[in-house]
Amino acid sequence: MQTDRRTLLKGLAAAGLAVSGLGWAQAASAAGKTPASTDVLAVTSALHGSALDSAFLAGVQSTASHAAHTDLQGLDSAAFNQLSQLLADGQDTLLVGLLDDASATLVLDLVRSAGGRVLAVGNHHVDGSAADWARNLGRSLAAGQSMNTTAVAAGSEARVSFRCVI
Repeated sequence: MQTDRRTLLKGLAAAGLAVSGLGWAQAASAAGKTPASTDVLAVTSALHGSALDSAFLAGVQSTASHAAHTDLQGLDSAAFNQLSQLLADGQDTLLVGLLDDASATLVLDLVRSAGGRVLAVGNHHVDGSAADWARNLGRSLAAGQSMNTTAVAAGSEARVSFRCVI
């Protein structure tokens, strides 16, 4: 290979890496930021209708000034349609939830496929007496703080908590 040709190819490769690296740096800096003026949508699973869901919602509403709530009732399409509309509206909304693992899988896949950012996910095994934990979890997810999951006694209900920007 000639020296001039080799130098040209090296220059093109370096320029390509610089341009793609710049795009990745911008995406990484945007992924860590959550706009301060976002609305909050709390999602719980009405399938169980437990005290955990109401305590989680109370924790979210005590922290967030513009908090709305949606119950996912099994595979009812109305709540998933509402979530799809929020994903498509172009306005940043903070989505926090405490769901059973099957519903959480559907919601997180919908968020990811629509280009939303999943900021935190936690898997928990709790029982119905962990209402104080659920309230604190709702507060911490709405406020953007780290989730403290060590204070819960193990139980039989599998739950998934998450925080996303849609």
